Amino acid sequence: MKLEFQLLIVDDNPDTVKNSVALLGDHLEAAGFSLKCTYADDLSPKGVKTLAREEGRNFNLVAVDFNLGRGDIDGAAAASKLRKELRYTDMVFYSSDPGVNLLKELARQEVPGVFVASRDALDDTLKGLADTVIGKAIDLNHMRGIAMAEVAEMDVTMEETLEKIFSSSGSHFVEVGNDTLRKLISSEEERISRLRVALQETHIVDIVTDNGFFSSMQRYKAMNRACKALKEKPADALKVFSSYDPDIIQNRNTLAHAKEDIPEDGTVTLRAIKRGKDPIVINEDWMRSFRGKLRDQKAALSEICVALEASIAEVTGK
Repeated sequence: MKLEFQLLIVDDNPDTVKNSVALLGDHLEAAGFSLKCTYADDLSPKGVKTLAREEGRNFNLVAVDFNLGRGDIDGAAAASKLRKELRYTDMVFYSSDPGVNLLKELARQEVPGVFVASRDALDDTLKGLADTVIGKAIDLNHMRGIAMAEVAEMDVTMEETLEKIFSSSGSHFVEVGNDTLRKLISSEEERISRLRVALQETHIVDIVTDNGFFSSMQRYKAMNRACKALKEKPADALKVFSSYDPDIIQNRNTLAHAKEDIPEDGTVTLRAIKRGKDPIVINEDWMRSFRGKLRDQKAALSEICVALEASIAEVTGK
C-alpha cells in the first residue's frame, strides 16, 4: 500500500456520500495519508465488470450502494461482480432504506466477505475499514522491514564499536586507524578517477542515473539547479521542496540507523543516537509526521517535475 488510499464508490447518486468521503479524507490526512476517491460512472453490469477487471487492483476499499437506480443490476449484483475480481479487497455494502436486509441480499447473490452499513453509519464504517486496511499494510511493511532493521542495527553496532576503537588510547589500534584512513582516501580517489573517466566517455545522463556516482542529495541539488532555469517557477511546490533534505533524506537516514528500544512500560520504540547529538525517539507520532512529510514532498516533487517537463517540451516541441 502507498501513502495514497484509493476508494471506489459505486452509487448512482454519489453526492449523497460526498460528506462521508470528505470526513474519511480528513481522517486519513490526520494519519499521514491522502485519499483518492473514484466514482464509478458506468453502472451497467458490463461497466461494473470492466471496472473491476481493469482498475480493481488499484483500490484499497470499495463501497457499494444497494439501490443503483437501474433495472438490470442492483448493488448486491454489482458487489458480486466486484468480489469475483477483487477477492481480497475490503468492501462495504450500504443503503439508506432501513427496510432492506443487506445481508440477505448479499446471501442471495452468494457474495462473501462484505461489510454492511446503513447510510447514516457510513461515516464511521469507512473510517473503521480504512484503519483496518492501513493496519494490515503497516503490519506487512513491518514484516518486510524486519530484515532491513536487522541490517541497520548491525551497521549501528559496527559504527559504535569503531568509535570506541578509534577513541581509545590503545597503540595497537593506531595503525588500524591510519590504514583505515589510507584506504578511505584511496577509495575516494578511485571513485573520483572513475567519475572523470565516465564523464569523458559517457553522457551526463549516464552519470545522474548511476547510484554509485549520484546520491539522493546530489539528485536533490541537481533538481534545484534545474528549477532555477525555469521561466515560470512553481513557487508553492518549491517552497515545500526546499525542506526535502531535512524532511526526507535526513529522516530516512535517521530511520535506517535506529535501534529498537523497549523501556520499562514495554512500549516498543526506535531510538537513533548520533555522537554529540540528542537521541531521536521514533514512535507512532514520529512516523505519522514522517508520512505527512512524505505525502507533501511527493506532491511537491510531482508538481516540479510537471513544470520541468513542460519546459523541456516547450524547447523541443515534443
